[in-house]
Amino acid sequence: MASPTPLTESVQAFHLEQRARGVSKHTARAQQGDLEKLVAHAVDAKWPGWDVSPRTLRRYALELGERGLDPASQARILSTARGFFRWLWDTGRIPMNPASGLRNPKQAIKLPAFLTEGESASLLALPEPVDFPTARLRCLLELLYASGLRVSELVGLDLQDVFFEQRTLRVLGKGNKERLVPFHPEAAAILETYLQFRRAHLAEKDLALKPPTAAIFLNVRGGRLTATSVRNLLQKAVEGAALRAHISPHALRHSFASHLLARGMDLRAIQELLGHASLSTTQRYTHLDLEQLSKTYDSAHPRAKKS
Repeated sequence: MASPTPLTESVQAFHLEQRARGVSKHTARAQQGDLEKLVAHAVDAKWPGWDVSPRTLRRYALELGERGLDPASQARILSTARGFFRWLWDTGRIPMNPASGLRNPKQAIKLPAFLTEGESASLLALPEPVDFPTARLRCLLELLYASGLRVSELVGLDLQDVFFEQRTLRVLGKGNKERLVPFHPEAAAILETYLQFRRAHLAEKDLALKPPTAAIFLNVRGGRLTATSVRNLLQKAVEGAALRAHISPHALRHSFASHLLARGMDLRAIQELLGHASLSTTQRYTHLDLEQLSKTYDSAHPRAKKS
């Protein structure tokens, strides 16, 4: 084994302190891999130690991009480097922190997957509620699209969270924050139909004699349906409707937000419905498909109208 160098000695000390602080094994492995890349670069560039200039570190950041690493990987590596240099400075190993101004590369904006209005209608029209499984599937799909719930919020709904008179759901979102979310009359009718099949299912399976669960959505044994089960059910429905593959329950949430926005709903109102703490999160949904955008432009711009 090679003897430690001034570069590797500091890295080893950093890892020891991180473990003593109780960082997860996953984080520790990621940091180790990131710093191995930094050390390799430092050796190739013949750094005498970690007391380098900000310009030297910017060259390292530039090299990461030249090596073809995606922006997310570059950002993670540079984040580890910033933490390491901050630790070097805090512990008096270097006289200044050259990484304080080190910036991540610009991240490409990843638009969430969503269905068109026509695709949403095709998906919702498919499962005819004729028994417990089909009524449950139709209700799951309808509420996901009607209220924009996260799948975890959907499976967490209890019977007492539904207010039919006001047509609202009491939803427990992230950070245990409650919000009231409306749903439309058709969704209310589908929900009432499902609840009838739910009661019949419990009675038929002799599950009503056991302590009843408050969960709205049940599995075949009468327990609360899981998020994984919802994803599996949705995938089968997508295949049955011959829609694009790999549509997740979250795609219906994205569709809900996109379609409301396209029809003129205020962005802050959509933020409240989705339960986003920050408006910037909701702004991810402010996309229109190119065809719709082009049609809107052609019909609105004075010089876009063809003779």
